[in-house]
Amino acid sequence: MKKIAILSFLLFTCFTFSQHPDIKPYVDHLKKVEKKSAKDYILQKFENHDIVILCERDHRDLSQYELIKDVLSDAYFKKNVKNLFTEIGVINLQPEITAFLKTKGLDSLYVEHKLAEFQFNSSFWSLWEKYNYQYLLRTIYDINNPSADQINYYPSDVEFDWSQVLNSDDYRREMETETEPRDSLMAYNIIRQYEKFTSESNTKALIILNYRHAFKIHTLGAGGLMKNTTKYLFDYFGDRATNIMISQANFSEKDNEFEYTLIQNGKWDASFKYLNIDDVGFDLGGTAFGKDNLDIWNVDATHTYEETFDGFVFYKPIEAYQLVSYFDGLIPKEMEEEFFRRFKIQLEYQNNTALLEKLNTTDFRERILKEVNTRREDKYPNLAQLITDRDNYLKE
Repeated sequence: MKKIAILSFLLFTCFTFSQHPDIKPYVDHLKKVEKKSAKDYILQKFENHDIVILCERDHRDLSQYELIKDVLSDAYFKKNVKNLFTEIGVINLQPEITAFLKTKGLDSLYVEHKLAEFQFNSSFWSLWEKYNYQYLLRTIYDINNPSADQINYYPSDVEFDWSQVLNSDDYRREMETETEPRDSLMAYNIIRQYEKFTSESNTKALIILNYRHAFKIHTLGAGGLMKNTTKYLFDYFGDRATNIMISQANFSEKDNEFEYTLIQNGKWDASFKYLNIDDVGFDLGGTAFGKDNLDIWNVDATHTYEETFDGFVFYKPIEAYQLVSYFDGLIPKEMEEEFFRRFKIQLEYQNNTALLEKLNTTDFRERILKEVNTRREDKYPNLAQLITDRDNYLKE
């Protein structure tokens, strides 16, 4: 009986992890690559580069911020890198947010109040609802509070001050003239701040950007050439900069809804699952991964991954992503009136008459406040199909 049980287990294992020929080139590379964790790979890049740019996946995914937390918490980062830039967070949060996150021994209630205030004012949208930003700010504060080695944080999005936006005309002017071209402005904000602190012999920085903003090339879009922040940074810093893509799902918009697929229809994800790898980093140049067409940019997939990114980290499979929006205290009581003022202006700009009419009712406002102040964690709506697409390459 014991022999039968062992044989059954071996047969089940072989069947589950049978290798489809389409994933062989990826599996062969992964078998040869040095087994380095995503965190160690990111940190190692600072040995030969001053600037390391991470291509964040879906803003909502919290699991990638667990990786980022591990990077920021590492003794090497705190002592030798120290500087963090992000796309999220308008630049006029500086210098207050930078100083606050380095102030020790603050009352816990005051800390919560300030973190909520920073999130509330972080965007040119009426609300930035993703929990990732709150998590990141809390991470930096908690790392700095007991440590002699302090992390300097610099939000780098375009300047936007809601106190100067009094109506939809003001908002239109800001959105259509003052915040564009956004990518070149973000690059300028990063370079200008970087040059300030490098005069003090501190030359390294981690930069977190989302999606195409982290491409080291400009790309064609539906409206023509789209110029990307990281291309500007590469032009300025040259070989001192490198960029790394975090594993992610593809997305496209159809009928005002997002549709999700896996890179190369699941071949990449299948190769990692086949080898039971969920945490690794490696260079893309000259690899089967790097030579694939850039299908995360499905508007124009003529480029390859190695043309777009220097490195890649795979961190957790698709079913482990935590898509978190909203949280308790996102809109504190004292900010409710200001939130609805901003929301009304944004709806007027968007000419959303249906929601504007509802906004005048108490019940609707109360439902909104309840929703945004309640944590919501999701998975991709077609997760089962994504898993099937991946696992199809693991069967004979």
